[in-house]
Amino acid sequence: MTKFAKKFSQFAYTDFYLFAFAAIVTIAWTVESAEFGFVALVLLTCIALVTLNDILPLTAPLFYAMCMIFTDKVEDFIFMWPTFIPLGIALAIFVVRNRARIRLGKMFVPQLLVSAALLLGGVGVCTAEEYVRALPNTLFLGIGVLAIYMLIYQFAGRDDRRDVGLYFSKMLMWLGFAVLAETAVWYIRADLAPSEWGTVARDFGWGIENNAATILSLTAPMCFYLASRYRNGGIYALCGVAQYVGIVLTYSRGGILMAAVTGPVCAVCALVKAVDRKRMGIAYAVIIAAAAVVCGVLFDEIAAAIDSLFDQGFGVSSRDLLYAEAWRLFAGHPFLGVGLGYVGENFSINTMQFYWFHSTLFQVLANMGVVGLVAYAVYYVARFKIVCAKLRNPFNLFVLVAWLGFEGYSMMDTGTFVPFPTMALVLVMTAMLEITGSRPQFMGEPDAYNRTFARGGVCAEARRYDSFTPAYIRAAA
Repeated sequence: MTKFAKKFSQFAYTDFYLFAFAAIVTIAWTVESAEFGFVALVLLTCIALVTLNDILPLTAPLFYAMCMIFTDKVEDFIFMWPTFIPLGIALAIFVVRNRARIRLGKMFVPQLLVSAALLLGGVGVCTAEEYVRALPNTLFLGIGVLAIYMLIYQFAGRDDRRDVGLYFSKMLMWLGFAVLAETAVWYIRADLAPSEWGTVARDFGWGIENNAATILSLTAPMCFYLASRYRNGGIYALCGVAQYVGIVLTYSRGGILMAAVTGPVCAVCALVKAVDRKRMGIAYAVIIAAAAVVCGVLFDEIAAAIDSLFDQGFGVSSRDLLYAEAWRLFAGHPFLGVGLGYVGENFSINTMQFYWFHSTLFQVLANMGVVGLVAYAVYYVARFKIVCAKLRNPFNLFVLVAWLGFEGYSMMDTGTFVPFPTMALVLVMTAMLEITGSRPQFMGEPDAYNRTFARGGVCAEARRYDSFTPAYIRAAA
């Protein structure tokens, strides 16, 4: 390994590496120059692919990239297609250099069944035009997500001395902060009075408020997982609180409802699983006291913002019409449904490109019928079986909370049918669970372990499973 490769390998497992990607994406989005951000991400990704033996650090650019794209400016990327050539070459070099025995993973067959159900949905019912229009989304939601899962499962965590759950959680934390930063920038640019916050749709370019709330619903719980792992975990608990506040600021009603459930659960779990419960309790007290002071100082503004939220209500709005339409389509085509791209005679109910029924259950019933229902049932059983297998592991516990919040929200929205980053992120989280589940876990405080390891006095189990930034510590040891 060259000196540069060694240095970059050390850098790739630090917070600064993850922060760098988040900063690039946020800045590129803020100045509406995704081309700059894309080139920077491609460059760093290529360096990582030809340098590292572990694909885990590549999860950062994979999921951060979407948060800087403006969908109405996609045509600006057309002239940048040559950048995919070095990216493809770098990926090929990585795969060849790190070739290994193919492992399918526990989610391979369930996701393959979902892919088949998506492809079969609407066959013989929808028109060729409708089927083709939905085909890109269908392929990415099925085969595309499966390919990402397989790539991560094959090549992530190859250095078994690293705690992949800890690293991946920090990646998610910074992803959440990228979304949070963009939300703050949106509010600054909108220049609205708090009483007007709930009256304006939030469009981030890469998605609306519901998309932002969906991402934050997955990232916020992992901040509390980090809080449970560190002796001074209060700072991570504060990060989790900030991201839950971000969900509120999206004004996504479903997101807020689920945050009201998962937020307190995460706080309690973090306290129960904390390395130092006394310090965590003190941190909670400080956070609550600070929140009380802020609420007192900004009482009028917060009250106006809350009134604006409740003015829009928490009812089902037009969702009852969509659910009724979904049931009608399922009743008429119960076996394979009408397909993801079906338009039909009642398309006026829904102004989106496709019928988005704002519910995972109704989406599956209408688009894929009984075949889809069976495929997704197998998928969900397999996924939750993986996470529930080792709930004593805090990583599994907080992933479960994140998933329950996400799936609950998806019963009121379309998160399950957004291929990237949502479902790709969920399946990569599953791959991380499979990787961590196959190894004994070092459950102590990571920084304390680092110090002990640097002195050369660690137990055999701890020596095998390193902490978040072990590379430079091993070099010094």
